[in-house]
Amino acid sequence: FVDLFNAIEHFVADRPGVQKVESQQQEGLNQLVHDKATQWVDRSIGKSSMIVWQVAVDQEKYLPLDCFWLCPSETPAQCFVIRQQFDEFRQITKLELACAVQGAGETVLDAITEHSKIHSIYRNQNLHLSYETSKKDDYGDIEKPERFQVMFSAVEPVTDADIVLTGEHLRVLKRNVVDLFDRREILKANGVPARRGLLLHGPPGTGKTYACRYLCHQLDNVTKIFVTGSSLTNVGQIFSLARLLQPAVLFLEDVDLIFASREINLYSTALGDLLDQMDGLRSQEEICVVLTTNAIDRLEAAIKDRPGRISQCVYMGPPNPKLRRRYIEHY
Repeated sequence: FVDLFNAIEHFVADRPGVQKVESQQQEGLNQLVHDKATQWVDRSIGKSSMIVWQVAVDQEKYLPLDCFWLCPSETPAQCFVIRQQFDEFRQITKLELACAVQGAGETVLDAITEHSKIHSIYRNQNLHLSYETSKKDDYGDIEKPERFQVMFSAVEPVTDADIVLTGEHLRVLKRNVVDLFDRREILKANGVPARRGLLLHGPPGTGKTYACRYLCHQLDNVTKIFVTGSSLTNVGQIFSLARLLQPAVLFLEDVDLIFASREINLYSTALGDLLDQMDGLRSQEEICVVLTTNAIDRLEAAIKDRPGRISQCVYMGPPNPKLRRRYIEHY
């Protein structure tokens, strides 16, 4: 929604005589342009409701739910009406355009959507995917449905000065993830797939999430997406976002909770979706998947034992005496 809004604003910025109208209308743009007004639908212009949208970790932006851009021109092919409408209940964005010349309108829509992808506010950021709980009124009716949302992650990455891991672990992380993105153009030029799967496993508190945060610090110009808990069930949406914002790294944490062995799995549909999505990553797609688990024995074998899905399994056990001393000295 916000990316499309920004793209439209960019498109009309240099056009003379553009008029912006923030007004909520019940009818679609096609009806407003072609149909006669009726006594049942009010077409009077009134101020649109606004929505607060997070555009950075500590920054929000107020945007209209319904907005029109009237773009006049003496040339019919350059005369447009653009409308963006957001359905807050269904969380759906509708982008419409009216133009006298059909081909010209399609070109404008393509330009706006392409700009929204390239200049997305989420690109190259640290993101966290989570659920927002639903709200009900006093009668039990749903006022606001549960929704799956993209949030900017407020968790600070772990820097080189902060990292306390063994040299072997650092080399594995660098080889499988950091080098993949640093050398992706060379890899693609030589026909080597620019995708990887890495599984970090071991008992709780041994540095798996810590290592993921370190990778965030190492990866510039890469979108980092963290997914935990019940959000992991939205596999299709997770991978769609990664494809949209690639190059991207997906950090799927505590995957044994959702993607356990199929004999004991209550989320078999989500498990099947994950296998399909990992198999469906094309060789030229710049997406790396990093999974973490405290119980690798519970994890579905088709994930951990197949090289085409996971390139390397890395055990992160309790620190040895030398590493313990480094932890104590550091903290």
